Amino acid sequence: MVRLGEVFLDNSWGIAMTIRRFSVVLLVGAGLVAGACTTSKSAGSTTAAATTAAPTTAGGDTATTAGATTVAASTTAAATTIAPPTGKPFVIGVVNTEGAPGLDFPEFTNVFKAAAKYVNTEKGGFGGRPVQLETCVSKGTPESSQACAQELASKKVDVVMLGLDIFVDYPTYSAAGIPVFGAVPVLPPDYTADAVYITAGNLVVQASTANAITNSKYLGLKNVVVIANDTAATASALASLQPALEKGGATVTVVKGGETETDAGYRSLMQQAAAAKPDVMVSLYGQSGCVALMRARVDLGITVPVFSNTACLADSVLKAVGSAAEGWYFAGASGGAETDDNKVMKKYVSDITGVAVDKVDRYGFTSVGWLEEMTLWRIASTMQGEVTGKALIDALRSGKAQIWGSDLPLPCGEVKAYSSVCSFSIPFAQYTKNGIEAAFGGDNISSLDVIDAK
Repeated sequence: MVRLGEVFLDNSWGIAMTIRRFSVVLLVGAGLVAGACTTSKSAGSTTAAATTAAPTTAGGDTATTAGATTVAASTTAAATTIAPPTGKPFVIGVVNTEGAPGLDFPEFTNVFKAAAKYVNTEKGGFGGRPVQLETCVSKGTPESSQACAQELASKKVDVVMLGLDIFVDYPTYSAAGIPVFGAVPVLPPDYTADAVYITAGNLVVQASTANAITNSKYLGLKNVVVIANDTAATASALASLQPALEKGGATVTVVKGGETETDAGYRSLMQQAAAAKPDVMVSLYGQSGCVALMRARVDLGITVPVFSNTACLADSVLKAVGSAAEGWYFAGASGGAETDDNKVMKKYVSDITGVAVDKVDRYGFTSVGWLEEMTLWRIASTMQGEVTGKALIDALRSGKAQIWGSDLPLPCGEVKAYSSVCSFSIPFAQYTKNGIEAAFGGDNISSLDVIDAK
């Protein structure tokens, strides 16, 4: 596992990740992958059923042909002494879910393009070769994931890099000899797949939350109420959270509402939760639910702490609720000022999407996608000889590779029950009168104390 004095990766109710140098928080929304709030569309992605790329978004500087995206050098990039990449492109096949109800994550595709542009402009490509992306959009169905796998296998990409792909077609990639690299394991088979995931998924964030609540080193609280919506995605999150809480010695009461509620409905949920006289609450709702629940908690005079997902740390939520966020904890967040790496990321995402730099949200899948691709670049930059997809994945599996933003090794596969996963600890933030601050002294809290990891 990663002992993260400097690095953390994990998946919050969907996903969360923090690196001290990179200082980012990722979000998805309530449940496994449902509820993420996205309004942007990916620039130049292709669908599983079609290979005609969408028009490039203003400012993208990309050339697209039949699904391929060769990211051009930025005309506004900082000067660099690294030689520009030349020769045969290093081709990364990208699969991401977009355009499906409740499953629309264009941030991944956009930031993959942004990172490729950064690498080609300032970092000398992968092993001196320019990065080229072959993108394919899944629609959140097994058929569309399979179609993407077949398409990318036919194009003989060097490595497949997953954004969010619910039904990854591992057999097709394995048969084609194409390694798979991702950030967000979603379904149980992902945890032991022939792949490498730099985050540990919903399972681990829920368990780390349980450990933070129940362990006497942290809060040591035992009467827990979970406020959850009645959806399949949240049921999956709850299936990880509740057993971990109980293993930590907690008594768990679950209060369930609908997928969305009116303000009055959310207030009723908070009242029902308070009636159980809990020591602590956990909300599995996304952004709109958090706004209403935060307000209801204050209106009802409830003072017990509440744990939530990092979606509820978004600027839109905090601006809406102000001081009503005080007393809430956020799994996977660490707080802290914006770093230089964040600024570079935002600049290149702005180049690709045309969104103003100050409007690029660093608290989203944007950050995990950037970290994902830049980790591959970092590994490639240390290699002697030809850089191949297999060599990159072998380096990760060696336990000696270093993630972008940290000098600590990333020991992927250390926990055999989750052999494809690299990280099992996360930090927490809390909202105080001073704003977002690190919780628990900045410790990264392990999930392994409260899950079966044999």
